Amino acid sequence: MKKGEYSYKPFGRDFRIYVCTYADGRTSMSTPLRDEPLYRDSEAARKRVYELNGWNYKPRQPK
Repeated sequence: MKKGEYSYKPFGRDFRIYVCTYADGRTSMSTPLRDEPLYRDSEAARKRVYELNGWNYKPRQPK
């Protein structure tokens, strides 16, 4: 991860969005974004992370 990059991780039954606050190539540290809601669906959290990072979002293909 790069400093300032957003990601999502499980938080209980929900998903929480984090921002990378430290990265040195080997390790990284992230803090949760308190302004963001918790997401029940991992795909909704993934979509929001793509928006925050400025990436083009494409939904995952169902299996």
